[in-house]
Amino acid sequence: MAVVMGVRQGMEVPEQTRTMAGHSKWSNIRHIKASKDLARASVFEKASHMMKTAVKEGGSTDPKLNTKLAKAIEFARSNNMPTASINNTLQNLQKSQANAQPGLMELKGPGGLFLLVELHTDNIKGTRSAINSVIKKTTISEAIGSVKGLFEEKGVVVTEASCDLDAATDLAISVGAEEVVHDDNTLMFMCSPRDLDEVRQGLEQQNLTVIHASIDFLPKILTSISEEEEKELSIIMQKIEKVQDVVKVHVNL
Repeated sequence: MAVVMGVRQGMEVPEQTRTMAGHSKWSNIRHIKASKDLARASVFEKASHMMKTAVKEGGSTDPKLNTKLAKAIEFARSNNMPTASINNTLQNLQKSQANAQPGLMELKGPGGLFLLVELHTDNIKGTRSAINSVIKKTTISEAIGSVKGLFEEKGVVVTEASCDLDAATDLAISVGAEEVVHDDNTLMFMCSPRDLDEVRQGLEQQNLTVIHASIDFLPKILTSISEEEEKELSIIMQKIEKVQDVVKVHVNL
Protein backbone atom coordinates (compact mmCIF):
# COMPACT_ATOMS: atom_id res chain seq x y z
CA MET A 1 0.00 0.00 0.00
CA ALA A 2 1.31 3.40 -0.92
CA VAL A 3 1.59 5.82 1.94
CA VAL A 4 1.18 9.53 1.18
CA MET A 5 2.69 11.79 3.77
CA GLY A 6 1.50 15.35 3.97
CA VAL A 7 0.04 18.04 6.22
CA ARG A 8 -3.58 17.78 7.23
CA GLN A 9 -5.84 20.79 6.91
CA GLY A 10 -5.62 22.91 9.98
CA MET A 11 -2.38 21.31 11.14
CA GLU A 12 0.39 23.81 11.89
CA VAL A 13 3.45 23.60 9.63
CA PRO A 14 6.62 23.12 11.69
CA GLU A 15 8.77 26.24 11.95
CA GLN A 16 11.76 24.43 10.42
CA THR A 17 9.70 23.41 7.35
CA ARG A 18 8.49 26.98 6.83
CA THR A 19 12.04 28.29 7.18
CA MET A 20 13.49 25.81 4.68
CA ALA A 21 10.73 26.53 2.13
CA GLY A 22 11.30 30.25 2.46
CA HIS A 23 15.05 29.82 2.15
CA SER A 24 14.64 27.76 -1.05
CA LYS A 25 12.34 30.36 -2.60
CA TRP A 26 14.72 33.21 -1.72
CA SER A 27 17.67 31.28 -3.18
CA ASN A 28 15.82 30.87 -6.49
CA ILE A 29 14.83 34.53 -6.62
CA ARG A 30 18.38 35.61 -5.79
CA HIS A 31 19.79 33.28 -8.49
CA ILE A 32 17.40 34.66 -11.14
CA LYS A 33 18.18 38.26 -10.11
CA ALA A 34 21.93 37.58 -10.27
CA SER A 35 21.57 36.14 -13.79
CA LYS A 36 19.57 39.16 -14.96
CA ASP A 37 22.06 41.59 -13.36
CA LEU A 38 24.93 39.79 -15.10
CA ALA A 39 23.19 39.98 -18.49
CA ARG A 40 22.38 43.65 -17.90
CA ALA A 41 25.99 44.43 -16.99
CA SER A 42 27.17 42.64 -20.13
CA VAL A 43 24.90 44.77 -22.34
CA PHE A 44 26.07 47.96 -20.61
CA GLU A 45 29.69 46.90 -21.10
CA LYS A 46 29.01 46.36 -24.80
CA ALA A 47 27.32 49.79 -25.07
CA SER A 48 30.30 51.47 -23.37
CA HIS A 49 32.70 49.68 -25.71
CA MET A 50 30.64 50.80 -28.73
CA MET A 51 30.78 54.42 -27.54
CA LYS A 52 34.51 54.18 -26.91
CA THR A 53 35.15 52.78 -30.38
CA ALA A 54 32.90 55.38 -32.01
CA VAL A 55 34.74 58.25 -30.32
CA LYS A 56 38.16 56.91 -31.24
CA GLU A 57 37.18 56.27 -34.85
CA GLY A 58 35.10 59.42 -35.30
CA GLY A 59 37.36 61.69 -33.25
CA SER A 60 34.48 63.46 -31.53
CA THR A 61 32.39 63.02 -28.37
CA ASP A 62 29.58 65.05 -29.92
CA PRO A 63 26.93 62.69 -31.36
CA LYS A 64 25.83 65.46 -33.76
CA LEU A 65 29.26 65.28 -35.40
CA ASN A 66 29.79 61.55 -34.95
CA THR A 67 27.02 59.37 -36.43
CA LYS A 68 28.54 56.14 -35.11
CA LEU A 69 28.54 57.58 -31.58
CA ALA A 70 24.90 58.62 -32.00
CA LYS A 71 24.02 55.02 -32.90
CA ALA A 72 25.99 53.68 -29.93
CA ILE A 73 24.14 56.05 -27.55
CA GLU A 74 20.82 54.98 -29.06
CA PHE A 75 21.80 51.32 -28.48
CA ALA A 76 22.61 52.13 -24.84
CA ARG A 77 19.29 53.93 -24.31
CA SER A 78 17.27 51.20 -26.02
CA ASN A 79 18.79 48.73 -23.55
CA ASN A 80 17.86 50.92 -20.57
CA MET A 81 21.38 52.07 -19.71
CA PRO A 82 20.91 54.96 -17.21
CA THR A 83 21.46 58.44 -18.61
CA ALA A 84 23.96 59.15 -15.82
CA SER A 85 26.03 56.13 -16.89
CA ILE A 86 25.98 57.25 -20.53
CA ASN A 87 27.07 60.76 -19.56
CA ASN A 88 29.84 59.42 -17.29
CA THR A 89 31.13 57.24 -20.13
CA LEU A 90 31.21 60.24 -22.50
CA GLN A 91 32.92 62.46 -19.90
CA ASN A 92 35.61 59.83 -19.27
CA LEU A 93 36.13 59.47 -23.02
CA GLN A 94 36.50 63.23 -23.34
CA LYS A 95 39.24 63.23 -20.70
CA SER A 96 41.09 60.28 -22.22
CA GLN A 97 40.84 61.76 -25.72
CA ALA A 98 42.79 64.82 -24.63
CA ASN A 99 45.98 62.86 -23.90
CA ALA A 100 45.56 59.69 -25.99
CA GLN A 101 47.62 58.94 -29.08
CA PRO A 102 47.07 56.38 -31.85
CA GLY A 103 49.27 53.29 -31.95
CA LEU A 104 49.61 49.83 -33.49
CA MET A 105 50.59 46.42 -32.14
CA GLU A 106 51.68 43.72 -34.59
CA LEU A 107 50.90 40.07 -33.86
CA LYS A 108 51.38 36.71 -35.54
CA GLY A 109 48.49 34.27 -35.19
CA PRO A 110 47.70 30.62 -35.90
CA GLY A 111 48.35 29.18 -39.36
CA GLY A 112 50.67 32.02 -40.41
CA LEU A 113 47.93 34.61 -39.91
CA PHE A 114 48.76 38.20 -38.95
CA LEU A 115 46.88 40.67 -36.76
CA LEU A 116 47.23 44.43 -36.61
CA VAL A 117 45.82 45.81 -33.35
CA GLU A 118 44.77 49.45 -33.54
CA LEU A 119 45.23 51.38 -30.28
CA HIS A 120 44.31 54.81 -28.93
CA THR A 121 45.92 55.26 -25.54
CA ASP A 122 47.75 57.61 -23.19
CA ASN A 123 49.67 54.63 -21.75
CA ILE A 124 51.11 52.62 -24.65
CA LYS A 125 53.30 50.50 -22.35
CA GLY A 126 50.36 49.56 -20.13
CA THR A 127 48.12 48.74 -23.09
CA ARG A 128 50.76 46.55 -24.72
CA SER A 129 51.30 44.76 -21.39
CA ALA A 130 47.55 44.10 -21.10
CA ILE A 131 47.45 42.62 -24.61
CA ASN A 132 50.53 40.47 -23.92
CA SER A 133 48.74 39.09 -20.83
CA VAL A 134 45.81 38.07 -23.05
CA ILE A 135 47.93 36.32 -25.70
CA LYS A 136 50.25 34.64 -23.19
CA LYS A 137 50.17 30.83 -23.51
CA THR A 138 48.28 31.03 -26.84
CA THR A 139 49.46 30.52 -30.42
CA ILE A 140 49.61 34.30 -30.89
CA SER A 141 52.85 36.21 -30.40
CA GLU A 142 54.29 39.64 -31.13
CA ALA A 143 55.77 40.21 -34.59
CA ILE A 144 57.28 43.69 -34.33
CA GLY A 145 58.00 45.34 -37.68
CA SER A 146 56.71 42.53 -39.89
CA VAL A 147 52.93 43.07 -40.04
CA LYS A 148 52.00 46.67 -40.90
CA GLY A 149 53.37 46.31 -44.45
CA LEU A 150 50.87 43.51 -45.09
CA PHE A 151 47.98 45.96 -44.63
CA GLU A 152 46.93 49.11 -46.45
CA GLU A 153 45.23 52.02 -44.72
CA LYS A 154 42.03 52.95 -46.55
CA GLY A 155 38.88 54.96 -46.08
CA VAL A 156 35.90 52.58 -46.20
CA VAL A 157 32.26 53.56 -46.70
CA VAL A 158 29.63 50.81 -46.55
CA THR A 159 26.18 51.54 -47.96
CA GLU A 160 22.99 49.64 -48.65
CA ALA A 161 23.07 48.07 -52.13
CA SER A 162 20.38 50.18 -53.78
CA CYS A 163 21.93 49.82 -57.26
CA ASP A 164 23.86 47.25 -59.28
CA LEU A 165 27.66 47.07 -59.48
CA ASP A 166 27.91 48.93 -62.81
CA ALA A 167 25.93 51.90 -61.47
CA ALA A 168 27.93 51.76 -58.22
CA THR A 169 31.19 51.88 -60.19
CA ASP A 170 30.01 55.05 -61.92
CA LEU A 171 29.07 56.48 -58.52
CA ALA A 172 32.48 55.59 -57.11
CA ILE A 173 34.20 57.53 -59.89
CA SER A 174 31.92 60.55 -59.45
CA VAL A 175 32.47 60.83 -55.66
CA GLY A 176 36.23 60.15 -55.70
CA ALA A 177 36.32 56.54 -54.48
CA GLU A 178 39.05 54.26 -55.84
CA GLU A 179 37.15 50.97 -55.80
CA VAL A 180 33.74 49.48 -54.99
CA VAL A 181 32.87 45.90 -53.99
CA HIS A 182 29.40 44.34 -53.96
CA ASP A 183 28.87 42.04 -50.97
CA ASP A 184 25.43 40.49 -50.30
CA ASN A 185 23.14 43.47 -49.58
CA THR A 186 25.85 46.11 -49.25
CA LEU A 187 28.31 48.11 -51.32
CA MET A 188 31.78 48.86 -49.95
CA PHE A 189 33.47 51.97 -51.38
CA MET A 190 37.23 52.32 -50.74
CA CYS A 191 39.23 55.53 -50.99
CA SER A 192 42.25 57.37 -49.64
CA PRO A 193 41.87 58.04 -45.87
CA ARG A 194 41.98 61.78 -46.47
CA ASP A 195 39.02 61.53 -48.88
CA LEU A 196 36.74 59.60 -46.50
CA ASP A 197 34.43 62.48 -45.53
CA GLU A 198 34.17 63.70 -49.11
CA VAL A 199 33.26 60.22 -50.41
CA ARG A 200 30.74 59.62 -47.62
CA GLN A 201 29.03 62.96 -48.20
CA GLY A 202 29.03 62.39 -51.96
CA LEU A 203 27.30 59.02 -51.59
CA GLU A 204 24.72 60.47 -49.20
CA GLN A 205 23.99 63.21 -51.72
CA GLN A 206 23.36 60.45 -54.27
CA ASN A 207 20.71 59.09 -51.88
CA LEU A 208 22.68 56.02 -50.79
CA THR A 209 22.14 54.98 -47.17
CA VAL A 210 25.50 54.92 -45.39
CA ILE A 211 25.74 52.10 -42.86
CA HIS A 212 29.34 52.60 -41.77
CA ALA A 213 32.27 54.87 -42.58
CA SER A 214 35.76 54.62 -41.09
CA ILE A 215 39.47 54.37 -41.78
CA ASP A 216 40.51 50.72 -41.79
CA PHE A 217 43.62 48.64 -42.41
CA LEU A 218 42.77 46.29 -45.28
CA PRO A 219 44.93 43.19 -45.89
CA LYS A 220 46.93 43.11 -49.14
CA ILE A 221 47.15 39.29 -49.08
CA LEU A 222 44.59 36.97 -47.46
CA THR A 223 45.54 33.84 -45.55
CA SER A 224 43.44 30.69 -45.05
CA ILE A 225 43.44 28.76 -41.75
CA SER A 226 41.72 25.63 -40.48
CA GLU A 227 38.29 25.67 -38.84
CA GLU A 228 39.85 24.81 -35.49
CA GLU A 229 42.37 27.65 -35.79
CA GLU A 230 39.56 30.01 -36.75
CA LYS A 231 37.63 29.13 -33.58
CA GLU A 232 40.73 29.73 -31.48
CA LEU A 233 41.38 33.04 -33.23
CA SER A 234 37.79 34.22 -32.65
CA ILE A 235 38.02 33.62 -28.89
CA ILE A 236 41.38 35.40 -28.56
CA MET A 237 40.24 38.35 -30.71
CA GLN A 238 37.22 38.89 -28.46
CA LYS A 239 39.55 39.03 -25.44
CA ILE A 240 41.92 41.46 -27.16
CA GLU A 241 39.05 43.74 -28.19
CA LYS A 242 37.96 43.97 -24.54
CA VAL A 243 41.33 45.39 -23.51
CA GLN A 244 41.06 49.05 -22.56
CA ASP A 245 42.24 51.37 -25.37
CA VAL A 246 42.02 48.77 -28.15
CA VAL A 247 40.05 50.32 -31.01
CA LYS A 248 39.94 47.49 -33.54
CA VAL A 249 41.71 44.27 -34.54
CA HIS A 250 42.52 43.82 -38.25
CA VAL A 251 43.24 40.32 -39.59
CA ASN A 252 44.42 39.12 -43.04
CA LEU A 253 41.87 36.31 -43.04
